Amino acid sequence: MCQLLCELINATLTGKDLKVECVGEEAWERCFETARQQQVLAMTFPTMPALPKEQRPGFLLWSKWMAYAQSTAEQSRQKQEAVRKLGAWLSEEGLATTVVKGFSVAVHYPRPELREFSDVDIYSGPDYEAVNRCLTKHGLTVGKADGHHAHVRVDDVSVEHHFAFGNSRVKGDMYGMETALQQLAENDSRPTAMPGIRFPNAAFTTLYVGWHAYKHFLHEKIELRHVVDWALCLKQLTEAEAAKVDEVKGTATWSRFADTLTAIALHRLGLPKEWFPAKVVERAESVATEEEQRVWDDIIGGSHTHHGRNKGHRRLIIAHRLMQNQWKFKVYADESAGRFLWKEFVGWCKG
Repeated sequence: MCQLLCELINATLTGKDLKVECVGEEAWERCFETARQQQVLAMTFPTMPALPKEQRPGFLLWSKWMAYAQSTAEQSRQKQEAVRKLGAWLSEEGLATTVVKGFSVAVHYPRPELREFSDVDIYSGPDYEAVNRCLTKHGLTVGKADGHHAHVRVDDVSVEHHFAFGNSRVKGDMYGMETALQQLAENDSRPTAMPGIRFPNAAFTTLYVGWHAYKHFLHEKIELRHVVDWALCLKQLTEAEAAKVDEVKGTATWSRFADTLTAIALHRLGLPKEWFPAKVVERAESVATEEEQRVWDDIIGGSHTHHGRNKGHRRLIIAHRLMQNQWKFKVYADESAGRFLWKEFVGWCKG
């Protein structure tokens, strides 16, 4: 089942033919469910029609797969229209914002509209308050800010407006990277065809994708979509951009986790070494087999944290999950799960 999915992802990303033999309906159903859980179901559908009819999933499963891809594409269009509207409002007042994650990563996919994501994330740097005033002026309600963003809805599309990338309430944020990411986002963002909307540069997107996946991995879990994001971002880097990523990443603890993602992209998804900078491949090949296996097992077999009855209950659930993930902190972090949890608790009290 996992091998079939990996081959399907490989064919989708590389454009090569998907070669499957004697795949029964039960195997396709397991592949479908795993792909859905791993947030790669929509992106893989365009590969299916190239299969001979006798090798495809049955009609009902095929229809469900196609309907899911169509729904994802429609949601992407709705989000794009919301971003377009937001940008138009900002442009009228001489403002602009940078779209991070989501759309700025999706452009690297073979079919951008099939890259699955939930919220639209924007970063406005020094113009954060001015952008919020503009949104309020157009009748939107900007939610109370947490440690790094505030929520707002644009035509039923959830938008997270960032003033920081890490938790600003926590002194000595264990993730580092905050200053570097803000500088890259503010000093080298690129205009788009949509007025008032910018995309970040490739170095920022690569660093943020890897760093953001690292945070989710420590706190809870990640999906194969995060691995695909990381691989496609690395693929787009020029030599100068790859050098910039290396410079910023340096010897940071999360760099080891990023190397493990690359190893999974190479060894599990079978993506070409030529896609990645030579130094990145060299570091990935140095990742211990057991370490790669443990992260892979967590990606494929781990479950997500329950939402909880309310915010307080969810915080308790997350705290419990963090303690369950102590092995991740021991291997990939500079401090223990317990110390990190204490700092988060103090930051929450201050907020």
